[in-house]
Amino acid sequence: MNTQTPEPRPDPCGLAERLCRFLSPYLLPTAETTSCDLEVRLAPPEAFLASWKACCTQPATIRETYAEGFTLKVKQGWLDDGRLVAWDEDKQVGYLIDRNRRHVDFHGGAGAFIHLIELVRYHGLLVEQAKGTAILHSSATLNEDTGGAIAIAGMKGAGKTTTMLERVVNGRQRYFSGDKLLLDVIDGRVRARGWPDFPHIGLGTLRQFPSLIKALGDDLRSLVDSDMPDQKKILLQPETFAGLIGRSPVGTAWLDEIVLPQVQLDEPLRTHRLTRTDIQRILSERSIFEWPHTFITSTWHGLPPAGQGLSAHLSPDLVEALCEVPWTRAQGRAQQQATAQA
Repeated sequence: MNTQTPEPRPDPCGLAERLCRFLSPYLLPTAETTSCDLEVRLAPPEAFLASWKACCTQPATIRETYAEGFTLKVKQGWLDDGRLVAWDEDKQVGYLIDRNRRHVDFHGGAGAFIHLIELVRYHGLLVEQAKGTAILHSSATLNEDTGGAIAIAGMKGAGKTTTMLERVVNGRQRYFSGDKLLLDVIDGRVRARGWPDFPHIGLGTLRQFPSLIKALGDDLRSLVDSDMPDQKKILLQPETFAGLIGRSPVGTAWLDEIVLPQVQLDEPLRTHRLTRTDIQRILSERSIFEWPHTFITSTWHGLPPAGQGLSAHLSPDLVEALCEVPWTRAQGRAQQQATAQA
């Protein structure tokens, strides 16, 4: 995905700098100016005209979730010239969207960061899907010996984050990606690209890592130490999470292995390699992949390639290449929980 900001503008809230930090190392500045998939121009909320607000009469949901502060709703409407406008009164965030030019004038202040990152990263996922990239629902670590990525994939609740943290906190591997991997084929090999994440982590997961709890601030520690159920998830600021486990040193790596955890099984950890037949069955089910064309967060604004007939499809080349990658099913839990300093 290529994004572009036309020219520097005053940014007293530091949104642009924080966005670039959030996207790194997966999306990086480029000198290329010939084309881009999305052009975003930042402006203060005061610059969103009253006449535009008056057009915003139709309620619309950008994202709805249990995570406090992450539910995003707007009222939207159309200008006479065909541009879409949307306004979030609570967060004081406005959008002026020109679909034909793939251009967004984004109006927001200090409280606009979640709006901004969801616009960029979810549109980016849609662009990648349109280009043939597969979106694997996966955490990932880096094997520093090989430089390759190890995908820890599965559906919600499988134990992706728990498994990733155990490997990173124990110092066996480095963090690579939090919740998604972008997969494509280069010269017959599977390339894995990480994707920026705003971590939602279950209290039960955090409670398994005393060193992480110790490093959290008082407010977050009190949540972990409370009587809230293990299933309760909390938001960690990206900067906080990076301070706990580090940032990935790279945005791209060859895919070394796919691990399918099942940590909810109350039994000692056991692993086994999957056969080619097992792998083909999993790939045919498509359940561990995500399809951005079905996400309202990726499509609400109508920016291309939204509405262009995308489908849940894996390329034959990628399927064949994934069958050549080792797959491991890991069932149960390790006997000793990580206590090393993060």
